[in-house]
Amino acid sequence: MKKILALFTVFAVLMCSVFAQTIGDNPDDPFERERFEKEKLTTQTLMMDLNDVGLSASEIDKNATVKIEYQPMHDELRIYYETLMVTFDKGEAMNAVKACLEKFVKENKYYNYRYMETDKVKSIKDDRGQRKTIYSSHIKLIR
Repeated sequence: MKKILALFTVFAVLMCSVFAQTIGDNPDDPFERERFEKEKLTTQTLMMDLNDVGLSASEIDKNATVKIEYQPMHDELRIYYETLMVTFDKGEAMNAVKACLEKFVKENKYYNYRYMETDKVKSIKDDRGQRKTIYSSHIKLIR
């Protein structure tokens, strides 16, 4: 019985080592591993154009910008919708963030998403003295 168990264990270890996946083209190259680790740990910042996300012209604020911070290691997104305080509308901001999120999910082949915390609205004054409002969402992506 012990021999059969030992043979099965050796067979399982050999099969796992044969079908192990490599990181890149050359698994022995330490620079390839460092590049992979560096890319995995960095936060990517993307600027989304509201004209490309599928919203109609009446739903787009001309002063608004959408910035996405993507952390691939944790599959998390932070989306920031920024516009002038005078033209801010919470419903419009939610629609724009949701449209950008759905486009990002589709482009990066994620299955679904969920909100990590409630959306936040913060008012600030920028360096030119204009009052702006930032609407932010924190989202967990699911593959």
